[in-house]
Amino acid sequence: MVDPGHRSRDLAGMNPCESAPDLEHALREAWSRRQPLHDDPDIDVYRIFHGYTEGQNGLDIEKFGPVARIVWKNEENLEAETLRRTLMELGDFETIAVRQTQRRTVEPLHGEAPEEVEIDVQEHGLRFRVRPFADENSGLFLDARPARQWIREHSEGRRVLNLFAYTGSLGIAAAAGGAQTVVHVDGKRNALERARVNHTLNELSVDDRSLLRGNIYTHLPRAVRQGQRFDAVILDPPPQLPRIKGRRPQGQDFATLARFATDLLEDEGWVLCFFNRYDKSLERYEQEVADASAGKLQPLWRGTSGDDFPEGGLRVTAWIKR
Repeated sequence: MVDPGHRSRDLAGMNPCESAPDLEHALREAWSRRQPLHDDPDIDVYRIFHGYTEGQNGLDIEKFGPVARIVWKNEENLEAETLRRTLMELGDFETIAVRQTQRRTVEPLHGEAPEEVEIDVQEHGLRFRVRPFADENSGLFLDARPARQWIREHSEGRRVLNLFAYTGSLGIAAAAGGAQTVVHVDGKRNALERARVNHTLNELSVDDRSLLRGNIYTHLPRAVRQGQRFDAVILDPPPQLPRIKGRRPQGQDFATLARFATDLLEDEGWVLCFFNRYDKSLERYEQEVADASAGKLQPLWRGTSGDDFPEGGLRVTAWIKR
C-alpha cells in the first residue's frame, strides 16, 4: 500500500440514501448495526458511521480505540455539538475530533487531537500503531479487515511477497497466520519504519531483509532474473501509479504487475489483487489479470469490505496458480 490516499474511490453511479434522516437518529441506528463489533473484545478499530449509505453524505466516523475520528468532506457547517453529545453517550471516548477535509484542519470536540498523536489499536487480536488525525491516512485501511483475515487464514508455511506494502498490515496478517517468510516492498522509508513498529507490537520477527525500499518496477524484474520464488504475492497498488523512468503506467497497471507475480509464483501459490479504481468493471480487471498470466491464474476467492462499510466498495480477488 504505497499511497496513503489510495482508498479514495470514484463513487459515480452509486446511489446515496434518497432521504437524509436526523443526524442523531442516523448515528444511533448506525451504532446499533455495529453491535457485533462493539461486543468483540479483539477489535477496537472500525468505521462507526458511513455517511454515503447511512444518511449523511460527506460524513464518516471511525473508532480508533478510545478515539473517535470524524471526517467531514463538505463545506457546509457540521452539526458538531450533536455529534459530540451523541458519541459521548454511545461510547467511552477520550478524544473526539473532526478532520475538515476542505479546510485541512483538525478541530477537537472532546479532549485533544494533535495531528501527530499515535495510539495502538487491535483488529482480531493483531495490534497496529496508527495516527488517527494524520493529514493523509491513519496507517491502517479499515475497509481491508476481511482481506487481512483471509490472508491470515491462507498463509501458513508460505513465502509471502507484499508489494506496495505501506505500513505492512497485510504482510503482518500473513506473518501472524504462520507464513514462513514475509518480504515487504515499498518506495517510502517512513512507511516501512512504521511496518517495523507494527511487527514489534505483534512480537513478529523482522529485519532489513524483510523491509525493502525501492521501485517495484525495478525490484520485480530483478527478482525474476534471480530466480526468486514465492508462495503468495499481495498486489495493492495505488489507483494511479506514478511516472516511472519516463513511462506513466495506466491506472494500477495489473497487466504488468500480474505478469511479474505469475513468474515469481510457485504452482498452487496465490496472488491477492486489490482493485481500487472504478473506471473498469470487476470483470474487466479480472480478465486483465487472467490474460497477463497467460491463463495460469484462476480466481480462488472474492472479497469486499466489512459490514461497517455498507456499500461494500472494496473489490479484492485472490487467484491461484495452476
